[in-house]
Amino acid sequence: MDKYDILIIGAGCAGLSLAYKLIDSDLKICVLEKFARTKRIRKTWSYWDTYKHNFIDLESNHYEELEIKKGESVLLNCSNNKYVSIDSQDFDDYIIPKLDEARKIDLIFDSDITDVYKSSDGYCVESNGKHFFAKKVFDSRQTDISASLYQVFHGYFIKPKNNIKLKPKLMDFTEQNDFHFFYVLPKDDQSILVESTYFSKKVYPEEEMKQEIEDYIKKNLTTDYDVIRDEYGVIPMTTKEENSVDGIERIGISSGATRSSTGYTFLNIQKQTDYLAKHLKGIKSENPMKSFRWKILRKMDHVLLRIIMSKPKTSKSIIYDMFKKNNTDCLIRFLSDIPTIFDIIRIIANMPKLIFINHAIKSIFSKKV
Repeated sequence: MDKYDILIIGAGCAGLSLAYKLIDSDLKICVLEKFARTKRIRKTWSYWDTYKHNFIDLESNHYEELEIKKGESVLLNCSNNKYVSIDSQDFDDYIIPKLDEARKIDLIFDSDITDVYKSSDGYCVESNGKHFFAKKVFDSRQTDISASLYQVFHGYFIKPKNNIKLKPKLMDFTEQNDFHFFYVLPKDDQSILVESTYFSKKVYPEEEMKQEIEDYIKKNLTTDYDVIRDEYGVIPMTTKEENSVDGIERIGISSGATRSSTGYTFLNIQKQTDYLAKHLKGIKSENPMKSFRWKILRKMDHVLLRIIMSKPKTSKSIIYDMFKKNNTDCLIRFLSDIPTIFDIIRIIANMPKLIFINHAIKSIFSKKV
């Protein structure tokens, strides 16, 4: 039996982030990843640069202005906190070689985990007929969380054959009854990400979303382009979370690191894994996902998600007005999970009073979304 201090299940953003931050510790660590090293799912993580993390050098596409459009437009000034992206392939290429070189870290791909259970003085993980023992297990696998609402996105990375100048669009709302918008980011390499996004009870299949992306590109951008790659994903927009199961600690999406009303995840994973790495090294630190502010935001998310579920078309106007009526820096702090109490009060004050109060009251007596 192979013995470790820490065993991390899953080599996605959360699993790799935590392992990387423990390279300089004296802990013996194993990371087990289900898929092959050559079959990594490529993703793009975007966020406002409001938090200093270990991977700032990997950031690209620094936007100082974003457009929110619903018939008319409003511009979000991001000069104080730029909107940036990290390509998961760059993330992998940076971290994985460093884990390979680390003396006390084993990174094992193609690990089909069949069982995880508590033993007398730790935990045992069965994978590919082998047994791995560890004093502590962190599970970053995305569990099948049942949710009442999902963020479903399908994006094309296109390379236009002619020069196009356009403003990056955070949200370009459609006239559909669903809560639906397009997300358009011109990239540093002259490609453009065009993404169709739903906040919906229905999980729209990938094939069904292709035509609407192609129609949007043809109508708003160009008819002459190549598709470089595409990405599709489903994120449960839920206030449910699993912090630990039988002492096995969840990290990443299934632990609640994804902001349920927006889908933003990357910075919360960095904050979570920074806290855990310090804790495991014996450095005193506060858990950001146990803070009073985090709890308030979860409650507010519950209300916002209920409004989107019950009034999807009206919700598009509410969100557009939120960008139109509120101070830019206040909005960025709110969307980045670092609002002041005054930011929260301002945003609530600019919500439609009757709708917000009605759903706030209902949320008190309802289950988590």
